[in-house]
Amino acid sequence: MIIKAKNQTAKVLFVFLLLSYYVTFLVATVSRETGPSLHGKSILQSTFSDGHCFRPDFDISVIKDKTVIETAAEPDKNPETEKQNVEMQTFLLAYLTAKMENNTTKFKAEAEERIFQGIQEEMRLHNEVKEKKRQYLLAEKRRLMNEMLDLQIEILTPVAKAAKEFTNNYKGFATAVDATRHELPIKNFYINGDGREFLDKAEAYLKETETLLLECSQGDPMENSTSLDCLRDMKIKSKEISQQLSGTFSELQELSSLVCRHSVYSQQAMEEEQLGSSRTRELFCLKH
Repeated sequence: MIIKAKNQTAKVLFVFLLLSYYVTFLVATVSRETGPSLHGKSILQSTFSDGHCFRPDFDISVIKDKTVIETAAEPDKNPETEKQNVEMQTFLLAYLTAKMENNTTKFKAEAEERIFQGIQEEMRLHNEVKEKKRQYLLAEKRRLMNEMLDLQIEILTPVAKAAKEFTNNYKGFATAVDATRHELPIKNFYINGDGREFLDKAEAYLKETETLLLECSQGDPMENSTSLDCLRDMKIKSKEISQQLSGTFSELQELSSLVCRHSVYSQQAMEEEQLGSSRTRELFCLKH
């Protein structure tokens, strides 16, 4: 738009020069008809020689010679006619000046409007380029992400099959461990010594206590009512203790199983860390 405004200004200047040449030509024609000037020169000569607008291929000397020759033969001018010529020239110059000012104002307004439109168009194009650049970067990012996902899928497809097989095998191993946990050794947590030996001794003591209670229960119930009550309480207490021992034994077995499982997991993690991820993948994910 700025270039168009400059071109429009150049056109205005060109029109102005053409109008100047046209006015000069008219003045020279009128002067030629009315006679020589007061200084013995034509108006055409004085206008071109005093002005600042010369065409490169316009030879003033030729016009001057011809004008001098023509004006030499012309008679003296009439003052009234010269006055009318001057008034006409003044009128023409005033008209052309007003016309040029009007055109300049109009062209200036048009140039400002076009410059404003050009700035708006430039801003719109800048925003459009910015939006397209953002969309391009987003599309490029999505493309790279899709390529990365395709590569991961291609690499992890065989690993997924091996991992599925490993999961099934590990589930079977965990089931076997849970099935054989009653055969796992029980460590000392709440009792000293071997737990199985402790339970065997407790069972023997309970049987001996039961035998004593049966012996004490024989005889006259009325005479031994107090003893029977005590023995009944002891029997109830012994049953409660037996149940508590059974529950404790179950809890010990469960705790032992958890400890063994934790030990297996810890040992497995330590072995995997020592071997490295690649070696572990080779061991657990067998190639077919």
